[in-house]
Amino acid sequence: MKDCPCDMAKNPFSQKVNRKLHTYAHAGIKNHRCATCGKAFFRKGDLKCDICGKAFTQNGHFKQHMDIHAGVKTHNCGICGKAFSHKVNFKRHMDKHAGNKDHKCDICGKAFTQKSYLKKHTAWHVGDKNHKCDICGNTFTCKGGLKKHRDIHAGIKNHKCDTCGKALSRKSDLKQHMDMHAGKKDHECDICGKAFSQSGHLKQHMDIHAGVKNYKCDICGKAFTQKGYLKKHTARHAGDKNHKCDICGSTFTCKGGLKKHMDIHAGVKNHICDICGKAFFHKVTLKLHMNTHAGIKDYKCDICGKSFSQKVHLKYHMDAHAGVKNEKCDICGKAFIQKVYLEHHMDMHAGNKYHKCDICGNTFMWKVSLKQHINIHAGVKNHECDVCGKVFTHRSNLKCHMDIHVGGKDHKCDICGKAFTRKDKLKTHINSHTG
Repeated sequence: MKDCPCDMAKNPFSQKVNRKLHTYAHAGIKNHRCATCGKAFFRKGDLKCDICGKAFTQNGHFKQHMDIHAGVKTHNCGICGKAFSHKVNFKRHMDKHAGNKDHKCDICGKAFTQKSYLKKHTAWHVGDKNHKCDICGNTFTCKGGLKKHRDIHAGIKNHKCDTCGKALSRKSDLKQHMDMHAGKKDHECDICGKAFSQSGHLKQHMDIHAGVKNYKCDICGKAFTQKGYLKKHTARHAGDKNHKCDICGSTFTCKGGLKKHMDIHAGVKNHICDICGKAFFHKVTLKLHMNTHAGIKDYKCDICGKSFSQKVHLKYHMDAHAGVKNEKCDICGKAFIQKVYLEHHMDMHAGNKYHKCDICGNTFMWKVSLKQHINIHAGVKNHECDVCGKVFTHRSNLKCHMDIHVGGKDHKCDICGKAFTRKDKLKTHINSHTG
């Protein structure tokens, strides 16, 4: 029987203690203070949850809390179907659909649907980062931010992409990832016009323009604009090649390197030269090729002074000086300085002649041979004898001609001993012996 009415609201109470607490509520008396945060309450939390230990002062709040543990969600959104345990959470959710943003920031004017969001936003303005990570020391403005950050350390990735299956730690990261799939690039560079799907990627790109390289290698001292580039670089020092090609067995330090390598197997050449139309597998190879058109030759031989547009070409040239020939033919045993020369040589064994003359139809194994042949049709003779002034289309013909002047007869007949200045003359002579 409720015989203890309230003098102010005339509400009856079954117990005198409840009437007293109710009176305290009217008077604003809060005698019970939290030792952790200092927040004050009307009554001591005598309603304690047996599952998590959380205490409540009001029976209604305790009941709502128990609904969370039981998974009871009685408040359903008629627009998106999302369900909530508490009415207040449901109301906040509906404000989002309605676009109600009643909580406005006094500093920047940005508005929010919830007061708690505004509080977190204001903390960001004033730089209050009271929540610190025990693992890496990073600080955050709100407890929720720290909790999400800890998921990264724990390797928890609850947000999965429906398109490619990639899992991410944060919902915001998934949203940005989905923008990438959609081709959405809202973040544009004011200097070069390049656009990005994520603001973080634009910031990293701007560091390139500014020449900012904050990530330095402890081993060799080389600096990078992005942490990812430094990580790949360090993997090279360590010799970590965890990405293996299933076709040829080649290993790579990063996933991107393996992907580019797979393009070679697939014959994909996406990087095309605007001047000559030649296509390349890699962007860096195209860039080096463009140096050839521009006449840029930064790599000079210390022995003979010859310059090259690419470092690898200088290396091959130095191998020629040293007599290094690591590329050997399995059929005839002939060795070459470069792999490309061996490949051309193998075409000779196979009888492959891919280069055809449009004028007479003659085919050649090498592009340079076709070019020399075209000079015959055009009457071009760039190779002149310094002794007699005779001109030749091919350098090899001039070389044979010079043997006449010096009297060198290096090509000798094994049958009769007669010697000749040129190999083709010896061949003709041999035919006379054999008929």
